[in-house]
Amino acid sequence: MKIENCNFPDKYSYDTQNFIWADLEFTNTQTNSLDRYVIVRVGIMPILSYISGNINKIKLKSEGEYVNKDKSLGTIESLSYFGVIRSPISGKIVEINKSLMHNPKTVNDSPFEFGWIAKIKSSDANDFELLQPIDKCKDELSLLVKKYNVKCFKSFPDYELYELGTECSATLAKLGDFIGLKMNTGQIVHLVSDDPTADLEVSRWAIDNNQELVEIIMEKNEIKSSNKMNYLFHILVKKLN
Repeated sequence: MKIENCNFPDKYSYDTQNFIWADLEFTNTQTNSLDRYVIVRVGIMPILSYISGNINKIKLKSEGEYVNKDKSLGTIESLSYFGVIRSPISGKIVEINKSLMHNPKTVNDSPFEFGWIAKIKSSDANDFELLQPIDKCKDELSLLVKKYNVKCFKSFPDYELYELGTECSATLAKLGDFIGLKMNTGQIVHLVSDDPTADLEVSRWAIDNNQELVEIIMEKNEIKSSNKMNYLFHILVKKLN
């Protein structure tokens, strides 16, 4: 399901209080089994990924450790954020995503797939009662996306560049300097502009300067003083050279 510009897969369940998703991996349902359990793969929603910013460090509990519901599975850090990843269920950690130790930004780029956090063997079936399918929590998620002004991009940006009230020619000059002086090849800048021609001008600039235009999102922005509708352009550019 798409909420604003964010995708929330309908095959997962959601813990909206902790910004966590849960995927029921396997259920042992043998009638006479004394070891009935569910293994749950969990990760963070793009809401938390956006709030945290560009994640540069992740610490996770070890495999084999027991974790209680709503308690820490680990922590995420960025230059401006430190937060706890809270478990949506109680149980034993059977696997952690070790690749995140070397590439924590995967959580930003792919929160529902490659950026999963851990797999937990559940110990209390009552925990699942508070996990909601998308059709039950879509309104709540929509409110959260709006509350935190979440933007979900094809690729999570490394830098932000806000150029509001600036003519596009000046914005392009600053963009060129920024990419040339501050960015490494492969990095992405998120440019925000309210110039009405920004989408066309930046698209042309990217072609002329051999840079990759990753995505353009147009957002309505009400200017209350004039009672007119204006637009903000969220433009992602990747440095190729």
